[in-house]
Amino acid sequence: MADQAETAALCETQLEALEHQVAGHGGVMRVGDGKVIAKPLIQREQEFYEASAQCAKFKAFMPEYYGTLQQQVGGAADGNATAAGPSYICLENLTAGYEKPCIMDVKIGSRIYDIDATPEKAERMLKKAQESTTGSLGVRICGMIVPGAAEQPRDWFRKLTPETIRDAFAMYFSAADSMVSAEYRRFVIKQFILEIEDLAAVVRSVETRMYASSLLFVYDASKARYDRLVSEGQCSSKSDSGDSDDSDDAEEDEESSDGLLDVKAIDFVHSHWVPGQGYDELYVSGLENLVEILRSLLVIEEPAGGE
Repeated sequence: MADQAETAALCETQLEALEHQVAGHGGVMRVGDGKVIAKPLIQREQEFYEASAQCAKFKAFMPEYYGTLQQQVGGAADGNATAAGPSYICLENLTAGYEKPCIMDVKIGSRIYDIDATPEKAERMLKKAQESTTGSLGVRICGMIVPGAAEQPRDWFRKLTPETIRDAFAMYFSAADSMVSAEYRRFVIKQFILEIEDLAAVVRSVETRMYASSLLFVYDASKARYDRLVSEGQCSSKSDSGDSDDSDDAEEDEESSDGLLDVKAIDFVHSHWVPGQGYDELYVSGLENLVEILRSLLVIEEPAGGE
């Protein structure tokens, strides 16, 4: 793949539609062996990715950025001359190598209109935010793919309320329990909490505005792959390391999740670096509310009567 300053050219046969896109406007493509995805290029998003290279601590919470490519259409196969097609930014495919990927796109922050939005558009987007959990929590599930669970339309997620959104998150983690184990479900949730808390700490230390940006959650619900990684020593199970909330255990768990799960900040079409303006308080507030929701999923409810 090309360096950030270069643009690679790929023929149209090297691109195919991404199988596991859960939100967004479509048009995301899978490149070659699937380790890289190609997303339609929007200059503002490209600029945000490239500027983020100067901030290693924030860049660590983004998919790896590989530069851009331009699709070439036509050519020898059809007897026509090659023509320049659409341009894309190239990013790491977070689900590469997963056997049963569970994917969830969560919009973060209560403001979804950009700094250059007209007053009319700002008012329209504010009303749209207030009609979903974006306005009340700064957290909105845009969509998810969970093996074994019924697929819900995007409108179903938009109608979630602060009272029902927890059930939707529980649905996302259901495959970890049903396909691997209850211990694995707790392990995955705890890892995500640690990652989000670390992201919040980083965002408090940088000066950005990330409107309508998302977090992409992925974990593998393949028991065969989970068992294989554990047996090879590439990760440790929750039962191996104990189920304590002790900080030392938490650090050990954080180091042992490679290959099983990931969460990254994505979708930066309306994102900016804003030197001198402080950190994005609305984004951080959304992260804090998200952590509370995830923590609530770990609460063990006592049966009626205390039995």
